[in-house]
Amino acid sequence: MAADGSRRHVGGRFTRRQVAGAGVAALGLSALAGGSRGLIRSAHAQSEGEPPPTSATTSAGPNPWREPPVLMSVDGLLDVEFDARPVPSEGVGKLAYNGTNPGPTLRFRAGDTVRLKLTNNLEGPMTNMHVHGLHVSPEGNSDNIFQMVDNGESFQYEYRIPENHQAGTYWYHPHHHGDAQAQVNGGLTGAIVIVGAFDNVEGIEALPERLFVLQGPDSVNGEQVYTVNGVVNPAVAMRPGQTQRWRLLNASANAYFNLALDGHTLQQIATDGNPLPTVQSLDQILIGPGERVEVLVQGGDPGSYTFKSLEWGGPAQHQPSFTVATVTIAGSPMEPQPLPEKLIQLPDLSQVEIAQQREIIFQENMIAPVFTINGAAFDPDVVNTTVKLRTTEEWILRNTSPDAHPFHIHVEDFQVMSINGDPRPFSYQDTVNLPPHGSVVIRIPFLDFTGKFVYHCHILAHEDFGMMSVIEVVE
Repeated sequence: MAADGSRRHVGGRFTRRQVAGAGVAALGLSALAGGSRGLIRSAHAQSEGEPPPTSATTSAGPNPWREPPVLMSVDGLLDVEFDARPVPSEGVGKLAYNGTNPGPTLRFRAGDTVRLKLTNNLEGPMTNMHVHGLHVSPEGNSDNIFQMVDNGESFQYEYRIPENHQAGTYWYHPHHHGDAQAQVNGGLTGAIVIVGAFDNVEGIEALPERLFVLQGPDSVNGEQVYTVNGVVNPAVAMRPGQTQRWRLLNASANAYFNLALDGHTLQQIATDGNPLPTVQSLDQILIGPGERVEVLVQGGDPGSYTFKSLEWGGPAQHQPSFTVATVTIAGSPMEPQPLPEKLIQLPDLSQVEIAQQREIIFQENMIAPVFTINGAAFDPDVVNTTVKLRTTEEWILRNTSPDAHPFHIHVEDFQVMSINGDPRPFSYQDTVNLPPHGSVVIRIPFLDFTGKFVYHCHILAHEDFGMMSVIEVVE
């Protein structure tokens, strides 16, 4: 028992469904299955007055646009309680925080304190909370994924957000090893929005926002469906020439979204909560599980346009094209707003002193353990990597398998230097896709926090079966 009365446990407890899934993956088949007034500027103009979604709207659509409820900090404090429990009316395995799927959006400022009391009413498995992408302490009752909450018990988390934390889009979800896939697939997930200087950049300030919490696939009447904020194929309204800011969060356990909007260019401004130095104009954007991107979209001629995920993946991970949302452009035209000429330049690590270079190899095996990093499956009692505080390291991430693996590290962001030997446009991320039989070079500054945390594949089916390692930062 921990000092607060809750049990600490990170052992691998697996369901029959997960064990079957690992066997399929081993065969090379798919493993996918106040102080805050004014923070939201016309965030959901279509959905004012509508109740938050509690489950997926499953008709073909387009269905009415809806966003999760928003909980905002007041005078520097956001104090919330989350009740994690099944939603029996929605079927076996359906779960929710406070009765909504996805859970409430937490919205606060850099420098605020967030207190989150988590109560486990899941009627069986342990759970916990990970604030994905937040640069906060991994120790104590902060972003400590080694802390578990037993069924019927509660735990009080507290996150002290640094004053210089990047404004952007983040998220939260459970991280109980062995149950992460089932709990995230069930609906235990939600968005975090940190407000700060990036929101005041000319060309971004005062734009209407939309949050897309992307989930799926889910089986409805024998068909696989994907949802946005719990809705299948929601309707997105725009005026000709209007610019909107879209926050796109891949909150699925295993699926990729290869996003494109018919007839339009996606103007990317941020990745994983980190601003880009300049706008990147893209026809399509691939985001793996856990990743977030922010884009500006300018409405074209009147008409209906499909926002979709294009076909993606090799034999074991193949995903067909599917509709994400339907964009309808109508009404009186607006004068198109100029795109930002420049955004925010973060520190470039290309010339900094590298304390150590490491090779991190992601592997799939025909015998157990199926999913490993550097030949070892996750063991909570083993520290796989030890780094020194106030140093920057270069990691060569190698993928020896035929599947893509989204690499994610807790607490720290990194600069992506190259993919398959090709230099990359400047970006800081906390999750990056490792291409099949490929490599990615990143540089990670370990500047602020000591303690133990993890890095892993964010395909949660892979993480649950061992593709995760423990890192410790020491003085």
